Amino acid sequence: MAQFIDPLFQYIEVVPADDFYPAIERADAAIGDTDPDDVLYLACAIASDGAIWSDDSDFDEQNLVETYSTSDVINSFDTH
Repeated sequence: MAQFIDPLFQYIEVVPADDFYPAIERADAAIGDTDPDDVLYLACAIASDGAIWSDDSDFDEQNLVETYSTSDVINSFDTH
């Protein structure tokens, strides 16, 4: 299992709170009415110019960052 998980951590970035706080307002405007629990995740992605890996379709309601489902991620490792 580690052979699959370890490579993913090269793409994961920890975003300090001071960095994503300025993006909370934009994230809330984009997704807050749909799911307020997702606002901080979206704010982190905005602040880090990153993407979101989630199977939560609520992220489809925004257009500020790219989103990837688990099947998208698995397919990206397909070497056929």
